[in-house]
Amino acid sequence: MATEERVLCFERKLLEKLGVFQGLILEIEKYLPVVTSSSNISYLNRSDAEHDPRYKQLIPYVLILCNDRILRYRRGKGGQETRLHGLYSVGVGGHIAEEDHGLFSAAQGYQDGMRRELIEEVAIEDLQEAAVALINDDSTEVGQVHFGVVHIARVPDESIASRRSGIVGPEFVPIEEAVREAAACESWSRFCLENLEALLAKAAAAGVPVPDRVTS
Repeated sequence: MATEERVLCFERKLLEKLGVFQGLILEIEKYLPVVTSSSNISYLNRSDAEHDPRYKQLIPYVLILCNDRILRYRRGKGGQETRLHGLYSVGVGGHIAEEDHGLFSAAQGYQDGMRRELIEEVAIEDLQEAAVALINDDSTEVGQVHFGVVHIARVPDESIASRRSGIVGPEFVPIEEAVREAAACESWSRFCLENLEALLAKAAAAGVPVPDRVTS
C-alpha cells in the first residue's frame, strides 16, 4: 500500500500573531522567515491538512515570464485539488512534501524546493526569479488551508512541457491578454494579475528582468 503524502504546514495561530490579511501583500520579509522556521513547521497527512483550517500548507506559486508574455494553463482533472479543476492559472507550484525535509534549513533550500516543482510540472530549469509577495485567501475552502509564496520568474525562451495531467495546454500568452481575462482564473491567479505591476516592480528591484513598459 502506498504511503500517504505528508505536506509542510504551519499553524494558523502563527499567522494570526503576525497579522492575518486577505488577498495579496508584498511584505514577504515580515512573514516568510517566521512561517518557514524549523521551529514552526510540521508535516501532516495531506488528506487531513486539506480539511483542517487550523493549519496552513505552504505553497510556492511561480509566475513565469518570457519577454512580454506569461505562462498560462488550465487546471486539469488529473490534479489532486479537485476544487480548482477547469480554471485557468498563471501560477506553477505545489506542496512541499516530507521527503523534502530540511529544505528550510537555509534560504537556498527553499529555492531548491521551488525549482524542483517547476522541473516536475513544466520541465523548466533555466530561470531568474525572486519571491515578491504572499497570498492568503480565507474566502474559499481551498484558500483556508493554503498559504502562497508568489515568485516572479523569467525564462529565456518559451520551451515548456506539461509533465502532469493537472496542467492542461500550457502556453505563453501576452500579459495584457492574461490580465484582461483574469476573471477566468483561480483566485490566486486573479490576485496576482490584479497586482501584476507591483509584483513586477518588486521583481525588477530584485534584479529579475521584466517588461519595461509594465513597470514604467
